[in-house]
Amino acid sequence: MQWCSGADAYSGAVTDWARFLPLSNRSGDDEGTVSRDRSPAVAELLFAIATALNAEPTLLTSPTLRPGVSGDAAIREVLSELRAPWWRRWAISVGAVEVPRPEVAAIPAADLSGALRACAGTLAQPGVRAGIRDLGSVLVLALDLQAAHELAFDVDPILCGAVALDLALRSRMPQRSVVTARTFVAVDGGWQVGRGPQLQASAASIVLFLAGRGDLPPEAPTSAS
Repeated sequence: MQWCSGADAYSGAVTDWARFLPLSNRSGDDEGTVSRDRSPAVAELLFAIATALNAEPTLLTSPTLRPGVSGDAAIREVLSELRAPWWRRWAISVGAVEVPRPEVAAIPAADLSGALRACAGTLAQPGVRAGIRDLGSVLVLALDLQAAHELAFDVDPILCGAVALDLALRSRMPQRSVVTARTFVAVDGGWQVGRGPQLQASAASIVLFLAGRGDLPPEAPTSAS
């Protein structure tokens, strides 16, 4: 599985901004055990997406939250990005390389679920590492499919916080203007990102907005004290 085996893809030094995320609902001892290797979480999400695809094959032809992008196209995009070196991610962002990769484009639609499982299996192997950008790609895909098709993925809100911080640091307009003027507070995650007056919303809706998959999250109702 060449699209998921890049040995030089993981960088835990500069790009894994999640280590700066204040996990306010964990104790200091808990934070000491947090790893910057995201491969277990990425593998779990890939398995979950593959399982959903097996149960509902029409997800491939159904739209995602991005206009004109089907589930098939979104899955191939993620398979092309997983564990890609930084230079390829940059080239993708400026449209300098082909997406999906030729080998990913050649996968029959009926085999995409198997490709997701194979990639998850690779990431579950000892010594295989994945970074925050890999987690972000797969998490956003899962949240996109969940919101578009009312799926039920079990997504850790703390992982959403790590991805939200990374996306906020790399966000473009209009997301950048919002995140510099408002503080997003995840009502179900115990984290926040941004500056300015608080806007309380679900962790998933914050991530989707920062990833360009949704509008500004609506203010979440707060429970009475």
